[in-house]
Amino acid sequence: MEKELYLEYLKIIRDFKGYLQKKMKKSKNFPPQLEENKAHLLKELYEKVKDCKNCPLHRTRTNLVFGEGSPEATLMFVGEAPGKEEDLQGRPFVGAAGKLLRETIKNLGISEKKIYIANILKCRPPQNRDPKPEEIARCIPYLKKQIEIIKPRIICTLGKFSTQNLLNTTKGITYLRGKKHTLPGGTLLIPTLHPAACIYKPYWKEKFLEDLDKVKEELDRLSESPANTFD
Repeated sequence: MEKELYLEYLKIIRDFKGYLQKKMKKSKNFPPQLEENKAHLLKELYEKVKDCKNCPLHRTRTNLVFGEGSPEATLMFVGEAPGKEEDLQGRPFVGAAGKLLRETIKNLGISEKKIYIANILKCRPPQNRDPKPEEIARCIPYLKKQIEIIKPRIICTLGKFSTQNLLNTTKGITYLRGKKHTLPGGTLLIPTLHPAACIYKPYWKEKFLEDLDKVKEELDRLSESPANTFD
């Protein structure tokens, strides 16, 4: 009799534990209405940006590279500008640098459902030259609107241009990388080296991996935080 009562007790505990786990998992998802609203706002922004002619770069682009990923992303990666492959495909980070970034994200176990990838510039500069200040000034409002819509908890900037412009600083990327910064509104920003630089300077790859490890740690911490749930 006592054994039967004990087994029944264990069953009740297991059932209740399963109920709590499902409830917690569900609570970490965005309400469907919020997800749909963010996707709608991003689509509206894309329609506004797709024919942009605010700077001369529109004359030489093949495709505008808006950005891609989950509208409810917790983590947002921000690079500087599309390269040749990105311009041809209309997608961010699909060339050699993109392969390194995406493989690293996958190896760290970061779900694609948690990320969004974009650049400061939406059009490729000729011969992949550095973005000009006037080009950044014309294009960065689009990026800031993407950030405003998605509201990522963490932003990982890739390279000096995205880092310096989002942090409003002139300090170098080798000094800023790996350090945690808090933007107005509470978003955490962790800069790292641009993956393209790690291809040209292989000894930088270790630093790049170290920084993304920190990003993963913060992402895991937020996933476990009650503040990341919705009623």
